Amino acid sequence: MPANRGHRTDAPAPASRTRRLDLDVVRGLAILLALGWHFGGPSGNVVLDALQWPGEHFGWAGVDLFFVLSGFLMGRLVLGEHRRTGSFDGRRFTLRRVLKLWPVLYLFLAVHALFGAEPLGSYLWQNALHVQNFAGTSLSHLWSLAVEEHFYLVLALLFPLFVKRGGSLELFAGILAGVIAAALAFRLLGSWAGVSDVRLQWRTYFRLDGLAAGVLLAVISIRWPQRFDALQRLRWLWVGVAALGVWFLAAVGKSGPVGSTLGFTVAWATAAAVLLLTYRATWVPRLRWVTAPVAALGRYSYGIYIWHIFAADAVLGWFALDRDVSTPFAQAVKYGSAIVAGVAATLLVERPVLRLRDRILPPGTDAEQRSVSDAPPPAPAVLPQEIPVLHAPVLPARLAA
Repeated sequence: MPANRGHRTDAPAPASRTRRLDLDVVRGLAILLALGWHFGGPSGNVVLDALQWPGEHFGWAGVDLFFVLSGFLMGRLVLGEHRRTGSFDGRRFTLRRVLKLWPVLYLFLAVHALFGAEPLGSYLWQNALHVQNFAGTSLSHLWSLAVEEHFYLVLALLFPLFVKRGGSLELFAGILAGVIAAALAFRLLGSWAGVSDVRLQWRTYFRLDGLAAGVLLAVISIRWPQRFDALQRLRWLWVGVAALGVWFLAAVGKSGPVGSTLGFTVAWATAAAVLLLTYRATWVPRLRWVTAPVAALGRYSYGIYIWHIFAADAVLGWFALDRDVSTPFAQAVKYGSAIVAGVAATLLVERPVLRLRDRILPPGTDAEQRSVSDAPPPAPAVLPQEIPVLHAPVLPARLAA
């Protein structure tokens, strides 16, 4: 089998200067799963129902696809900065994330406070302080934002200390593997102790494995690029993993003793397989007629995710329709309003703030500059063992009680 068959290693893909097509495809798949989970339902139209089937049956796993992708990208940023500078500025990393995520989120919370139906005490301070997955929230689709922020806050605080103490990448990879194993163990213990399915899905210490798996893939791609390329060449293995994962997720779900424990492990493993099949893959630009529309959604995925339920409910109200109605017209209203709101939030809020951010805190590493570029990053040099290095909405579960 030729080494470069199926995935790019050196040759650049057809590129835009600002986005990676392959990564936007992964984002697009994740947001489509989320929308299908919240909006899906029998419409009476065979084609529409077929398109909605994945989201309707296992769209909750879109969050795990976001987790793995996020961990991979953030991991590459952290590792890239350390490789270039010999250190890692956790404060700068956190400020850049704040300027990316908070403007859209806090505008949403402000609009919801003015026009939403839920009492302020049921969501406002919880989401503003990123403790909604512990304190509870009536805006239940935002729980995953808290998990990500907790994970990256710990990373920003501890990785500089890890570097100063001379930790190696091998040790760091082992720590990540331990986090992955511990999360599953915690879920098993929690399920045995009677912890509710919602808490097993939402609480940070139960759900760190997807993010840790993404960072672990980033470590492999930076520290051992040949091994990462070898993993990507096992594409039929990953096709099998993804297919079996989809079957399990659709058949078992995320509830009950198996779904609420092993189900989330299967979800991130399936997501990792999808990422390995898509990242730098030659089929992505070759099938642009399919991938380009999905990637277009991916470019606005964070704004769509934050706003989709509120926007759909608002527009449905104009037509005196409930979200449970799933006629083709109602579905068009739901998906259309979610996408319009997400695009508007991205263009009017997120991107202007990002331009300001890049003037105040300019991207400092090649990895950071290339994180959204179509051209694949150059294969990094193998680092000495003794030198440690480490490496953006995320998605929901169906509105839980």
